[in-house]
Amino acid sequence: MGRFRPLLGIVLAIVATCLVACGGPATKIPTTYTPEILQQVELYSPGVASLRDRFPELQGYIQNQDWVNVQSFIHGPMGELRSRMNRLAGTLLTKDKPQAQSLAKELYVHLERLDEAAASGQQVVAGQEYRNALDDFDAFLSLVPTFQ
Repeated sequence: MGRFRPLLGIVLAIVATCLVACGGPATKIPTTYTPEILQQVELYSPGVASLRDRFPELQGYIQNQDWVNVQSFIHGPMGELRSRMNRLAGTLLTKDKPQAQSLAKELYVHLERLDEAAASGQQVVAGQEYRNALDDFDAFLSLVPTFQ
């Protein structure tokens, strides 16, 4: 019996660890927006939507080949776009978060490429990246619940 006592202690420790690790309350993943989450979404979405409303300005600069203003616009008003979109993506439902975060990242990549195209005066590339950025932005916004 003396030989089994240390082994019994180890087995009991393993069983207790498993019970504690596996026996906790299950966290429920929300499948719909709660009022608290909607309040957060409503707090962050106007800042993102206001930047979407400014995209036509950028298009005008590209059409006029005003590369200095294109770069200023990307680094100025659009400079805080990434943080705003990431904050908003963090408030979305768990099923929508990965897609929203991916779209935010892609949008930023398009803006970086647009900045490079503006630096080298490539209007066609700049126009393509603008359209791609706009498509990603609209896809991102389609994941965000709307308010009346």
